[in-house]
Amino acid sequence: MRKFSLLLIVGLLIIISPTLNAQISVSGALNRASKEIKESDQKKEEKKKAEKEQEEQEKNKEGQDKDYPLLSRFEGAEKVYEKVAKWEKYKLPVNSNDSYLHWEAFTKLEGKVIRYQYKVSPDNNSTYLLKMYKTKLKNAGFEIVLALDGEELGISSQTFYKKYYSTLKNSKFGFAFGTQGCRDHSLIIGKITKDGKTVFASIYMTAFDNTTLITQDIIEAEEIEEQAVIAVPYYGSKLSYNDKLGYGEFNVSTGKTSEGKAKITKIEGYIHNRFFRAPKGRSALEIIKNYEKAIVEVGGQVLFSGQSQEGIKAFNKVNGHPDHGLTDYNYMVFNAYQYFCGIIHSDDVDYFVVVAAGKGEYDICYHLVTIETKPMDMDMVSDVNIGESMIAEGHIAIYDILFETGKSEINLRSTAALKNIAKFLNDNPEKKYLIVGHTDNVGDFDANIKLSADRANAIVNELVEKYGVNTAQLKPYGIGSASPVATNSTDEGKAKNRRVEIVEQ
Repeated sequence: MRKFSLLLIVGLLIIISPTLNAQISVSGALNRASKEIKESDQKKEEKKKAEKEQEEQEKNKEGQDKDYPLLSRFEGAEKVYEKVAKWEKYKLPVNSNDSYLHWEAFTKLEGKVIRYQYKVSPDNNSTYLLKMYKTKLKNAGFEIVLALDGEELGISSQTFYKKYYSTLKNSKFGFAFGTQGCRDHSLIIGKITKDGKTVFASIYMTAFDNTTLITQDIIEAEEIEEQAVIAVPYYGSKLSYNDKLGYGEFNVSTGKTSEGKAKITKIEGYIHNRFFRAPKGRSALEIIKNYEKAIVEVGGQVLFSGQSQEGIKAFNKVNGHPDHGLTDYNYMVFNAYQYFCGIIHSDDVDYFVVVAAGKGEYDICYHLVTIETKPMDMDMVSDVNIGESMIAEGHIAIYDILFETGKSEINLRSTAALKNIAKFLNDNPEKKYLIVGHTDNVGDFDANIKLSADRANAIVNELVEKYGVNTAQLKPYGIGSASPVATNSTDEGKAKNRRVEIVEQ
């Protein structure tokens, strides 16, 4: 019986075995297929992800490699850095009225700032790049504000970096490579107005032994504030020292005495003294004449220009910087000097500009001094005291309408007085007045009569044309030295006699 059971079990196993093998084979195939499908899907996902990442990288690379729309890069240049600030402050050491670097009277810009940095092969030196960028900017419609190579910059790349990027705080936009220690450098600044927006391009080129860098800043300026430049160095001069001496006294030559000597006036104000070496081949006289012309062009007045022992003596009386002050400066030899003093007026302050130029040990050198001071107190006439004098005496003497010696052109410092006179006249339109010119007795009598009449005419024209006074109210008249109010034997008396009077008709 046991034998039969064993045979039966063995038979059953023989019958069932093929079926089990088939099932196992099918199950394995299914498992393998499922695994292959999963692996295929995974590979597809990975491939899709890799393709997307590559596409994004290419897009980013394409975006990073783009240039500013208004200004393409130098041919063959490779971009190595880009940073965008949507709104920032930027300072440019330039001014619209000249092509000189102004480290203290800079132009403040605010808006979007983009810094690009490119590198090119070292055979492109900075002078060559400067030349090419002049053409590139002009072709793109930019106005060249300033373009200087290394010699014209007059400073090393280390000093430039310190001034332009550190002092003016323009380093905050970063770099791929620093710009210090190059063998030569140059700077060009351009400006364009497009679609109502003013765009500045400042491009600094630095050449090294193994590469040349181009650091290009684009400023889309929404706000522009230009600081006033009172007196700039003679073009091409090299600064030896720069002293802000603070508030103090300074002796200046404000004209000539009756004996033809310089008239010295002591003024108080904020003193800034700079000492320069002039460019090769320039004379002291040429420098002085340059400042004489510059002062007149900005609406200022030349007080004295030429050789003056009194002016130089007064100049040397000033106590300057303890190390290299204006007194006893060893390198300035004034046996062949030139002296200049001028004044520029504004509503709030006066700026005196003093230049003393002479032969140094090897070169022509000069001091450039500016003194910021409040307008001198001249007992300014007002419409009130004009009216009071007219009621009490029928006339008033005016001493703060100023003219240059021997001329009838009205000085800018007369503006406040003329405004007050005009106010009085316009407030009293029913009355008529004489404008009478007076002189001292220096010079020819007939010439003084003509000069006083010319000055009276100039005043009437100024009141009518600039201040709207009715011409029918006024009549000019000149009587020269015929009606003095003091002796002409002293300078003080002469000063009192040189006046304009308003006389009620």
